[in-house]
Amino acid sequence: MKFKDTLNLPQTSFPMQAKLPEKEPEILSRWEKEDQYGQIQELLRDRPLFVLHDGPPYANGHLHMGHALNKILKDMINRIALKNGKRPVYIPGWDCHGLPIEHRVLAELKRNRSELSPIEIRTRCRESAQEFSGIQGDEFRRMGILADWKHSYLTMEYGYEATILRAFSALVQDRRIYKGVKPVLWCPNCETALADAEVEYEEHVSRTATVLFREKGDSPSRRFFPIWTTTPWTLPANRAVAISPEAEYLELEWILDAPGTLFQKGDRVVVGALLWTEEKSFAGFSAIRSGFSVLATRKGKDFLNGNPGLLSPLNGQTVPLAAGDFVTMDQGSGMVHIAPGHGEDDYNLGKSLNLEIYAPLDDRGRYTPDLISVLPDLVGVPVQKADPAILDLLASRGLLVETADYRHSYPHCWRCKKPVLFRATPQWFLSLSEKDLRDQALSAIASLEWIPAKGETRITGMISTRPDWCLSRQRAWGIPIPAFTCRSCRHSFIDPVFVLRLADWTQVNGVDAWFVDPLPPDLLQDLQCPSCKGTDLSPEKDILDVWFDSGVSHVAVLKSREGLHWPADLYLEGSDQHRGWFQSSLLTSMALFNAPPYRRVLTHGFVVDGQGRKMSKSLKNVISPLEIVQKYGAEILRLWVASSDYQEDIRLSDVILSHLVESYRKIRNTFRFLVSNLYDFPSDQSSLHPWIQAPSPDLLDRWILSLWERTKGRIIQSYKAFDFGQATHIANQFCSVSLSAHYFDMIKDRLYTERKNSPERRFTQATLRTIGRELLLCLEPILVFTTDELAPYFIPEQPGETSAFSLHSSVFPDTAQGRIDPSLEEKMEQLLSLRGEFGKIMDDLKKSKVVGSALEVEVTLTGKPVNEGVFEGFEGLTDSFLATFLIVSGVRRTAGEPLSGELDGRKSLIDQDSEAVPGLRWTLNPAKGSKCERCWNYSSTTGSNPEGWPICSRCYPIVLEWTRQNPSSGIGPANP
Repeated sequence: MKFKDTLNLPQTSFPMQAKLPEKEPEILSRWEKEDQYGQIQELLRDRPLFVLHDGPPYANGHLHMGHALNKILKDMINRIALKNGKRPVYIPGWDCHGLPIEHRVLAELKRNRSELSPIEIRTRCRESAQEFSGIQGDEFRRMGILADWKHSYLTMEYGYEATILRAFSALVQDRRIYKGVKPVLWCPNCETALADAEVEYEEHVSRTATVLFREKGDSPSRRFFPIWTTTPWTLPANRAVAISPEAEYLELEWILDAPGTLFQKGDRVVVGALLWTEEKSFAGFSAIRSGFSVLATRKGKDFLNGNPGLLSPLNGQTVPLAAGDFVTMDQGSGMVHIAPGHGEDDYNLGKSLNLEIYAPLDDRGRYTPDLISVLPDLVGVPVQKADPAILDLLASRGLLVETADYRHSYPHCWRCKKPVLFRATPQWFLSLSEKDLRDQALSAIASLEWIPAKGETRITGMISTRPDWCLSRQRAWGIPIPAFTCRSCRHSFIDPVFVLRLADWTQVNGVDAWFVDPLPPDLLQDLQCPSCKGTDLSPEKDILDVWFDSGVSHVAVLKSREGLHWPADLYLEGSDQHRGWFQSSLLTSMALFNAPPYRRVLTHGFVVDGQGRKMSKSLKNVISPLEIVQKYGAEILRLWVASSDYQEDIRLSDVILSHLVESYRKIRNTFRFLVSNLYDFPSDQSSLHPWIQAPSPDLLDRWILSLWERTKGRIIQSYKAFDFGQATHIANQFCSVSLSAHYFDMIKDRLYTERKNSPERRFTQATLRTIGRELLLCLEPILVFTTDELAPYFIPEQPGETSAFSLHSSVFPDTAQGRIDPSLEEKMEQLLSLRGEFGKIMDDLKKSKVVGSALEVEVTLTGKPVNEGVFEGFEGLTDSFLATFLIVSGVRRTAGEPLSGELDGRKSLIDQDSEAVPGLRWTLNPAKGSKCERCWNYSSTTGSNPEGWPICSRCYPIVLEWTRQNPSSGIGPANP
């Protein structure tokens, strides 16, 4: 036997190596067998309900990092709600209709949409959505998400589809739905209208043109109103020119007599004064600026006197010059051409002037035959390729001032990534003005809590300025807009009673019947055209915007399922959902119930790479959550989410992952130290053990408990504020600094060398157990697998309930204000600065190889601190405590003069003033005596025992008692 066998060395089966990729699936399998979610719901059935309503991701592929970020945030919030005494009910869902899934299916089939029937497309889309909702569900479960996976919702379930139709019927009945010809965002590649949320703004190069509109009249002098446009292809649809009524304009005169130029002497041109005088981008006039003189400065409204007509440069029509408040002076000429069929401002101005809403394009963005009289050669040409021909024609007519490339942000389809365009087509809309829906929505927004607060400003601006909601989509996979066109009078209509009948049919049979010709007779009973009473009706084939599907999830889930409540306590999605799901949910809820569907809305940013770039395959910087889980484990993924400032864009890279692995290792090692030193701690909780009931008398124990109590409060408060990064940082700091770097270091001696049952050791073990159990409860919302693995070490099993189950269903630890001792913490903080300074001194001595360990040193602190409070009134601050605190073999304090360089013949190693505690002076001497081979402290008593054992007087009685209990040990000086 060796003396180390008499020590209380750490023992534990909790491994240092986590092996998360192998261990986590085992834990998940146990949770599934136990029906963890169902058991928690049953156990906590009397608690107040907490409902975080899940916004459904698209079921069209494997998960990406944005999905992982979103679901883990939701899981942490649900677990925190549980820890705060609530019962979270969480129903995950999937968005199953719409363009993304149809696009994927057609790509996989390598078929054009026209080659398949709607039923064939719908059947394959349903199969694909079913497949990927299952795949994504498995991938989400692998992340440790606590949810009702057995009863998730799919927007393609018959019951859900019926709810969509019933909600739509109510809006029709309420006269909120209308059909109109308005310009909408249109993807010519996907051949469908798009919602604002389905558009991404990417850099694009357009061909600009500065074009002259000549004022109509018989005057020999000509006056021109130039416009600047980034879409020359819209000029065939021009119906007006807009001028800012309150802005200042210059009327210029061409003073040169130069053949071959655009202008004749005496011609006049109107241009924005600010653009001209500050030499901004005034649309190509800079090259001929010197040929003009200024005749007059006028307001834009002055040019409107007499209702001047202008000659449209391509179609030859006379078009009005009109006031447009939306015209700006940041670039161009200060005037814009108006094509009511190709822009929102254009449309609104055109409606007010009763202009034709003209958009000569087909679904694929090609000019239609009604363009023949203007540009016959362009019929059938895609507008993206039409600019050169249009510009050539303008130049030949002497009406093109300049053309140039222009790099700017331009809307692209989020699915095919190609540029979109504004195109006026007949569509079904939800009116935002009917029954003051917009104003009611804005009022509701102001009454809700938005986290962060800027979310309120963002969605307010979007609702304030958005046009009516275009509900029509030209696809096969979705819920039909159950409208009919009368073949007799061409009237389009929706019958709300028929829609309800279709909803009842859908509840049982699904909605595919709509896409089969003819419709089932049972559905068509008594249906007739409201205009001419005709019964020869043609079903329209547009489907509902998929945002409407998910937008009524609050009805289909929260209002339709038992055990939930409406409105939701929280909606949580990415910040892009201010223009997506948050908005569609709010508008449907206000229209249907005159109340918002949520109480609070929290948003997160997007995942970018380590350099802040968007993740994309082309940049080869994509990291998948599955890749991280397989390599590191889901805990690292969860720790990344918890450590991030999720309200901004969140960075992720291999370097960041390596730092997270290191952070996790420190937390795990902290717990390993705790459990390995509790292996012999009595499980009996009776009052026979004073360390269970009474507070520890030890200064270090009392200090760390005080520090932990405040730390615990800050962690829980950060959780309540949804500041998970702060909570994680606080917990990390406590583990790595307060515990590992300080407290653990100082208590090892008592844990390892004192008698097993000594009060000093047992009180410290009780402190470790308290901190370990409470820290475990505080970290459970983040590290669900690791805390599950640790639960048996800290949480006793209850009848019919495992330790792990108790962990996941328990609340946060109670506050214990009696632990907090601000005065003690303040004094310890000053002592820690002294300890830090001593550590630097020792590092220098070790580097110079003067000593190998601090235990080889004896410290003398001479003088009196300038701040008398450092040591004054510090109960328990003995020299022995300071030796434990600094982990040296001895400390002595004296108010006298500093040592002369030697102590009992031992030459000093260091003699210097303290910077950390002014007024004190450090003197370090070699420790006297020899090294105890059990506790490694130096002592003059080492070897002074009857057996001659090379141990100190403190260790001798402990070893003696151990040898009596282990008579066959053979311990002795010859075998140390």
